[in-house]
Amino acid sequence: MRTETVRPATVRAARALTPSVTQYWLTGAPGGEPLPAAVPGQHLTLRVGPRYKTYTILASGEEGYELAVRNRDRGGRRDHLSPRLHVGAPVRVSAPGGNFTAEDATAFTHFVAGGVGVNPILAVLSGGRLRDWRLVYVDRGAEEFPFLERVRELAREQNGSVVTFDTGAQGRPDWDGVVAGIPVGSTVGVCGPAGMVAAVRDAVERAPGPRQLITDGSSAGTAGDMPASVEVECVKTGITFEAAQHQPLLDALNRNGVGVPSSCRQGICGTCEVEVHTGRIDHRDEVLTDQEKAESSYMLPCVSKSIGKRLVLNV
Repeated sequence: MRTETVRPATVRAARALTPSVTQYWLTGAPGGEPLPAAVPGQHLTLRVGPRYKTYTILASGEEGYELAVRNRDRGGRRDHLSPRLHVGAPVRVSAPGGNFTAEDATAFTHFVAGGVGVNPILAVLSGGRLRDWRLVYVDRGAEEFPFLERVRELAREQNGSVVTFDTGAQGRPDWDGVVAGIPVGSTVGVCGPAGMVAAVRDAVERAPGPRQLITDGSSAGTAGDMPASVEVECVKTGITFEAAQHQPLLDALNRNGVGVPSSCRQGICGTCEVEVHTGRIDHRDEVLTDQEKAESSYMLPCVSKSIGKRLVLNV
């Protein structure tokens, strides 16, 4: 159960940024107190009905907050945020937190963003202090990449550069290759699904020479020591196998004859989502809400892992 203080707010306005990302403006509830002051780049927890999710504040003013939210229609299997987020909708928000903001004094030289993980990076760049930076921006679908034109505009102003990576067309990035292109001694800001952040961190640790890696602090971390392998039982197909934790569970499922469709393989698109019958999950995706992650009724096997030694899936 959540213990943080939340206060009522209202969706004042909304507009589509991409086919799956919507920009929202939140204000204090009618007759209530204004929302607390925030710095662009901080994150807050948004409660819509019974669901919780953490988002980055893009802008803040007397009227409230501006957010960018990735919405998905998951076939009506359960509640999700998008139908509940509309102009006039009542929501509840936590106090802002986090230090990856427009006021961050870190001398970043490189950035890696996954999906709406570009939001805190945009806040840092909008602070106007940095020059000669480089950004690798990952998303699924050429029509996605929210705020890409704004980031490119900042790149022109600040002698930066932006490289986009469409996982729908190009598959999973070669993170070892990406990190190899970052000079030793660089300071790298990484924001996105926890699975992507973990993959970048692993690549940095494998690469020769030190690079400082800084994340926005809003992504879920690992769940401590996990078993080297896990017994996976698949109820619908009647298959049980042992899966090594150092490899994606998605690969183990497909290799053992349990066909699970996938696309981005970065925890961004939600294509490979499966139902969990029994087990605790270290969630590393950008798809499930915070409450869904706490319930662990679903998981994305492309990036998420089992905390326990046994996992039962409804596949």
